[in-house]
Amino acid sequence: MTADQRNYDAQVDARARQMLAAACDQEHYSLWTLHAPLTIDPQLADGTSDSDGQSAQLIARTVRRVLWRDEDRPVAELMGGPFEILPAALVYCRFEDALTGEAHSLLRDYLTRAHFERGNTENHWLMYYAGLLLACERFPHDDFTWNGLSPQALAAEARRWILGTIERSARLGHHEYDSTGYHIEHAAAYVALYEHSRDQRVREQCRKKLDLLTADMALEYFKGAWAGGHSREGYRQNTWTRIGAVQPLHYLYFGDIEFDPVAHGGGFSTPVVASSYRPPALLAEIALDRARAHVVKKTRAPRNIYRHATADPRPVRKYTYMSRSFALGSTQLGLPANTQAGPIDLVSWDLSWDAPRHQGKIVCNHPYRGSGRFSAFLSGFPQNIGRAIGLDKPYLQRPDRLFGASPYERMLQCEGTIVVLYDIPADDEAPCVNLFLPHGYIWEENEGWICADLGNFYAAVFPIGPYAWHEIREDEGSIYMVHGGNLIDGWLLRLNSSHPGLVLEAVEADECQSFAAFCQQRAALQPELSQCPDGRRITVATTTGHALDLTYDGAHLVDGTVVDYDAYPLYESPNARAALGTGKMVFTRGDEKLALDFGIDAEQASIPMRVIG
Repeated sequence: MTADQRNYDAQVDARARQMLAAACDQEHYSLWTLHAPLTIDPQLADGTSDSDGQSAQLIARTVRRVLWRDEDRPVAELMGGPFEILPAALVYCRFEDALTGEAHSLLRDYLTRAHFERGNTENHWLMYYAGLLLACERFPHDDFTWNGLSPQALAAEARRWILGTIERSARLGHHEYDSTGYHIEHAAAYVALYEHSRDQRVREQCRKKLDLLTADMALEYFKGAWAGGHSREGYRQNTWTRIGAVQPLHYLYFGDIEFDPVAHGGGFSTPVVASSYRPPALLAEIALDRARAHVVKKTRAPRNIYRHATADPRPVRKYTYMSRSFALGSTQLGLPANTQAGPIDLVSWDLSWDAPRHQGKIVCNHPYRGSGRFSAFLSGFPQNIGRAIGLDKPYLQRPDRLFGASPYERMLQCEGTIVVLYDIPADDEAPCVNLFLPHGYIWEENEGWICADLGNFYAAVFPIGPYAWHEIREDEGSIYMVHGGNLIDGWLLRLNSSHPGLVLEAVEADECQSFAAFCQQRAALQPELSQCPDGRRITVATTTGHALDLTYDGAHLVDGTVVDYDAYPLYESPNARAALGTGKMVFTRGDEKLALDFGIDAEQASIPMRVIG
């Protein structure tokens, strides 16, 4: 171990203790947060550190409250899923030697006799199979009555899927890619397997996968935020500067932001924070190196579409421009033509910078609500699935929605400039686009451009088509009056057209003479709209000397050259390179290098990914 790695590990250890201490500040624990008190004071598990003797029952009390709901019910009547089987197995494995007799019996009975369902997303299946494998390894002679198969058969199925999905990601890119909401569930499952599986191959592959998950964050990390496109970033939080359950990992591994006990102290991340896993220090150095602007390209696995498509989806291609003061990212979703599918939580593009919540993001969205949006992925019937989904998650159907994919969106990016076009059918339920601009800045309209001085950089937005200014405020806790939205708070520009679009350019302030000069230069370079909407084509020159030419469902040209998305590798940046299909990738910074080789047999077919989205 190098001195740099030792120093880095010590820094992560210190942040982990800080985070675990914050997670201990609660009256009741979940099976996830239970790792905090038991890691800070392992004697809590057997009661030797508490004079009143009550701490000896901490695990048992938590298990009864969380899994039995404090009811006296036979274990065979209990139901569970990914969010129960993994944390239950992880508590058992991590604290096995210190378990009380009651806690040992409760967890063993639950893991072998309760009924479990697998879920329908990649993180669901991963948590389910990880918990199942650990349970089968711990209780190889028990009767798993809920399933009827032997522990050996169940373990073989779990092992096949876990190793298969790791290899698939190493070949084709992560399926549930770069999710600010669900990256942590993947990390928790792989930490559990890395530390506790009794299969050496599983442990080795999971260690590499953890490094790869950290590298994915590091390549697009921007001052506490994850820049670029995301497979899942909904929940009305995608206008936040820093978003989602991944925030604890950002603080733990990169540590360049102030500690927030609410954002960083507890939840699904606690087992990861309490683990022995430490990433290579090189990845943190990559994450924190913003000395020069650069482009990060990634290929991610194709979306899964079961209905409403006449062809298979193509791979997802990501392009993220990491500048010193901002990050702009976009996505080529690879959805087949004429599909009705629109991945539900997906965010295809946004502009991010360092600012308070609601003050550091620009994003737009077509609030697509067609019946195929859900039934392309889920098992419900098109006739009623939209209403059925809206009963549980009404925000997924709101006309002001700012996240979720649209089959009618196309985009082209070059460095700090992006062009987005839409071709929305006239009979669409929401023939408009919502554009979010943050409060707190002066937005100046100039020859069709809306410009703002955002501190260390300038931005200009050119809406295509008629638009109107509105305010948007949503609050999680208020049902009567909303005065300051803790979920969303800013300007909503409603682009009212079946053929809307926009151009956005962001430029570092120190690369311009002044904000006024930037506005003047940007206004002088008007987009060419003579073939829009009829020709569905727009061309625009940037203030930095590039030319973008986008035709809807046609060629994408930058400086006269067609962009070949099929040529995108798995990873490409100044700090990363990896070819598709090889399972090999290299991450570098200066003379330092991290090489990952997942040992893939290129002649073997990849495991199918049968989860949604």
